Amino acid sequence: MRLYFIGGASGSGKTAVMPYLKELLKDGIAVYDFDDIGVPEGADKKWRQESTEKWLQKLLSEGKDACLLSQIVLGEILSCPSAKQIDKINFCLLDVSDFERIQRLKKRNTYGADQNMLNWSAWLRMHTRDPQWAPHVLKEDCWNELSFSPWDQLEAWDRKAFVKIFDTTRLTINQVAESIAHWIILTNDQTAELIPNAAYKIIVDHTPSQADKDAVAEGLVVDYERLMGQSRDKEFSVFLKNDSGEILGGIQAQFDSESVYLETLWVDQKLRNQGYGTKLINAAEQEAIKYGCVFSTLDTWDFQAEDFYLKNGYQPIGEIKKYWREHSRIFLRKVL
Repeated sequence: MRLYFIGGASGSGKTAVMPYLKELLKDGIAVYDFDDIGVPEGADKKWRQESTEKWLQKLLSEGKDACLLSQIVLGEILSCPSAKQIDKINFCLLDVSDFERIQRLKKRNTYGADQNMLNWSAWLRMHTRDPQWAPHVLKEDCWNELSFSPWDQLEAWDRKAFVKIFDTTRLTINQVAESIAHWIILTNDQTAELIPNAAYKIIVDHTPSQADKDAVAEGLVVDYERLMGQSRDKEFSVFLKNDSGEILGGIQAQFDSESVYLETLWVDQKLRNQGYGTKLINAAEQEAIKYGCVFSTLDTWDFQAEDFYLKNGYQPIGEIKKYWREHSRIFLRKVL
């Protein structure tokens, strides 16, 4: 049994991502909303902490892989009596910039579009990185069944939890769901394999820093340029916006001397099947032609948009079956 907990302050995308995550995970992992337990009027910190224990009891008693989203806090999970039955906590924090958070909450016309919410989100951000950051926020006037000893002396969470933080500021809901699903699939114990007679070691890291990821990417690009004698790929974006400037769709593309790769294509749910996806693709292809591209390539999943791309002139050039669970990854190409 594997349990995954996804938290974050209001406006980070927890509720919005839920239907998309359910579709991606399907029957393999049950997806629950914390508030399904019932939120009474005047629910406070004690209620949240006691409800966290009730959720742990429910998930452990069901004995199946599950994902729980909403107002859950890493330190509170570890402090619950039932946490003793879990070797390590898989915890993901959804975060977002202060400005974007307030804009989302204003658009929802709900509570929390204030400084108190920004203070709470800032504390969650620090707490998820540093177990000893202002612990009184959880400990003062808390539910009396909690025991904070499991993390009182921790300098880092890695002894008790696998932790991931996703910044959703510039991500679509689809991209957030795909990132969470990818994290769930890859979350396992970190391992380190020593290489005999060398001062190096192989490390599997499920929460790499951005600097570490950039170092690998940059090293690959430098190698590519050394061997191929070409400059690195350029990029451009195509956006679908309304009169207020709100982005309702778009394409992220990379191109070199003769080929463009459509890395991301997204159209807001309410505007789908109205031709906007085709218009975005056409605009991206025309932009690529200006730079001399003669091919356009992309990839998709068997549960996503293969038929859509076929209708727009793309032809399958490869497929990796069961790339993720039972799903295949499909690669397509079009002559421009």
